[in-house]
Amino acid sequence: MAILLIGINACTIKRGPVEKGTIPDLAAPSPAAEQYGKNLYAELLADYKLDSEVQKKDELKKIFDNLTLAAGADDLPWSVYIFNEPEVVDIRAVHGNYFFVWTGTFDAVDSDDELAGILACELAHALARHTDPVEFTLTSEVMFSVTELATSIGLMVASQGMIAISGQGWMKWAYVEVTDLDPLDREYSEEPEREAASIALLILSRSKYSPHALLDLWKRIAADETLQDRFDRMSRDLSPQKRATMLETLIAELPEEELPDEQLPEEELPDEAEQASTRSEIEATSGI
Repeated sequence: MAILLIGINACTIKRGPVEKGTIPDLAAPSPAAEQYGKNLYAELLADYKLDSEVQKKDELKKIFDNLTLAAGADDLPWSVYIFNEPEVVDIRAVHGNYFFVWTGTFDAVDSDDELAGILACELAHALARHTDPVEFTLTSEVMFSVTELATSIGLMVASQGMIAISGQGWMKWAYVEVTDLDPLDREYSEEPEREAASIALLILSRSKYSPHALLDLWKRIAADETLQDRFDRMSRDLSPQKRATMLETLIAELPEEELPDEQLPEEELPDEAEQASTRSEIEATSGI
């Protein structure tokens, strides 16, 4: 089975890397992509209730609007929802420009800058299309079909007809689950995590939020076992220490011109009229 998974992984469609030092452009989601996000939202509603606290909603909206403006993605429709679950610290961006935030996240950070940092990382995954559903080559599709048939026959023979698996696609589903490619529990390897972190730092450096706050957050998590437990879902497959080291390296590599907004001349900042326009535009299209 391990050899099969490795073989299939080699036959998945890989997207090219984002050009270093750039924030990628993202096209508006297709109707199919939007439906994909809606379906996942419906799944989550079966387990979590939406949070009704206005303060959290306003706080998140203000940060999200600022980040999308800094990323040049404020013209896209975004659907952002807050689930009332104080024990869960997590933010998930999924295909279709849907964002899910659990209320435990608000209590686990020390400032808006830290919340902006982890939100920027998820936004970066979406902009880099890391959240797109996994695609398989024709070779992989054939491998799935052959393996499904062989496994079904093998089980039926071994159980003398007592166990029979029917239907198509179960092998592909099993692969997605085993390799953590499920959209709501997706694990990223170190390469896309580094790419997303690099994009996130650029977004933060062009916003009102400090890139260093994101580094400080993960350093604090790495030094505190209690925080490590709380941030376990958000850490994914990369340890807090590795993430902090990666962020430290990436911040040192930021071009000098990519200064935090507080170091830029006032006239270079987006004016209030522009920001107000962006906020009202997103208000009409966003779930928050």
